[in-house]
Amino acid sequence: MMLLFLVRHAETTYNRQRKVQGQKDPQLSAYGRREAARLAQRFRELKFAAVYSSPLKRAYETAQIIVGARRKIICEDGLREWGLGKWEGKTVAEIRRAYGDAFPKWVHMPSKVPVPGGESFKDFEARVKQTLKMIARKHRDGNVLVVCHGGVISAYATMIMNLSFDHIWCIPVGNAALTIVEVGPRTQRLVTFNDTSHLMKLRTAKEADVAHVA
Repeated sequence: MMLLFLVRHAETTYNRQRKVQGQKDPQLSAYGRREAARLAQRFRELKFAAVYSSPLKRAYETAQIIVGARRKIICEDGLREWGLGKWEGKTVAEIRRAYGDAFPKWVHMPSKVPVPGGESFKDFEARVKQTLKMIARKHRDGNVLVVCHGGVISAYATMIMNLSFDHIWCIPVGNAALTIVEVGPRTQRLVTFNDTSHLMKLRTAKEADVAHVA
């Protein structure tokens, strides 16, 4: 039995500015690096059989802080966030000014509302499924760390729980949140979802002003 430790990247400069990220490549904020350090503390006595990361800077830097510079991190292109085309780098207010009610409609029913210049939901869903299946095939047991993105983790959760893809934004994942999935030969079981208990001491000092979206 393999335990898959899925971590959403820590807070970025775009999260601070409430901008949609998608496949844009902002860096972690100073607060985000502190969040990642909390994850490193949480995992300090845990051994990972392998460590995977999205190649985007925010995920890779989070992975580096968690496991240190000496540990090999395998970059998988299939772990990139959902490509959100012309919406990337814009705030929700800017998107609504330019595209009217397309954004709120997409949030409620992303399978029916294409993002201008973006990746289709079918391509995104298939990519996530294929990539995580590949990782599961390579590691039949032990602990595996995967640092990626909120959209990727939420999409995977809909698959495990047999939900429609349109529920993806009903189960959001916070920055630096931990989700654990038990993966067996024929089953996948959601053990922990969106756990941010390791961040509580940081947030008692000052809550970060973050946005979930991608």
